[in-house]
Amino acid sequence: MLSSTNIHSKLGKGITPESFIEKMRPKYKETLDRYYNLFTWEAHNREAIAPLKQREDIQCSILAGDWCGDVHRNLGPILEVMKEAEIPTEIFIMEEHDDLMEQFLTMGGRSVPKVILTNQEGDVLFSWGPRPAYIQEPMIAFKQLNLDADNPVLDEERQKAYEGIFARYGKNGDYQKLVVYELTNQLLQL
Repeated sequence: MLSSTNIHSKLGKGITPESFIEKMRPKYKETLDRYYNLFTWEAHNREAIAPLKQREDIQCSILAGDWCGDVHRNLGPILEVMKEAEIPTEIFIMEEHDDLMEQFLTMGGRSVPKVILTNQEGDVLFSWGPRPAYIQEPMIAFKQLNLDADNPVLDEERQKAYEGIFARYGKNGDYQKLVVYELTNQLLQL
């Protein structure tokens, strides 16, 4: 039974990261490539991940959509961490896996990427996403306003939240340190 605590029934039904990237529409792949190419291990503590290479009991499932700006920005560092830690990884296109997406909503909404780490039995060890906590703060503040759909300031407040998110991402790849740091810290606690 699929749940937010166990996804065993979905394991092995995703696609490889390479297949996901190959299937991306050209304009989205170009954006992903631009952010992915900003990644370098020089800015990160690669050695911290080394102990994870001995683990054979962890696997990674990622919910993603090729159209999503957060996927474009964060998928590269996510995949690099999983590759460096030698954690088997598969991607689930969110539109093709509604049942899985429904188990991993963010503040009640469908937000990707969503990284789900499990053991071999599919027990969820932790999930992460769609963006680092610091970058997510403006969206949390917006959601806490709890504005009704007919509230006249809804669109203005949502726009402010997105502007805050974009400002925190910045124009270069510095934010990727947050992705690597958060994922590494979670992984090392397993």
